Amino acid sequence: MRRLALALGLAALACDVAGAEVVARAETSQPVESAAVPADPAAIGRWLHASAYRSWPAQSGVHATSEHGGARVFFNEALAASMRAGAGEHPVGSAAVRELYEADLVTLRGFAVMLKLRPSGPGGEGWLWYEQYGTGADAKPLVAGTGERGCVACHDAGFDFVHPPEPG
Repeated sequence: MRRLALALGLAALACDVAGAEVVARAETSQPVESAAVPADPAAIGRWLHASAYRSWPAQSGVHATSEHGGARVFFNEALAASMRAGAGEHPVGSAAVRELYEADLVTLRGFAVMLKLRPSGPGGEGWLWYEQYGTGADAKPLVAGTGERGCVACHDAGFDFVHPPEPG
């Protein structure tokens, strides 16, 4: 009953500030605690491989993007609640995982992760940025650190470095 109430509550997460549909992924049996993003970049690849983030609210499907081919974004509850509230500053612990797809929108090719470790600061140094191409537990990140210029250059246009997700 508790799981059903949680699923219904998450399903109520209908639209973010950009109007993108966001739905709950309630089919997992993972406890919420296991879905926490590790703050150690060296542990993120293994964590992604375990797919715990798939218990989070997500865009309804994969969609084409200009910068990554295709993507689907998952939001932890802290970030989802902050976005629903229209907050200008997201709480520490906010996180998102973007699954990166080939142009066919079917083939998963990697991941991008953002995790808020402390107040953002003017250069996004409060966010941990992580990006890897490859889906195995041994895939190496191309980006793994705070204040990463390549990430911040694009994300600084968002609310507290978070873009409203594209329609999915």
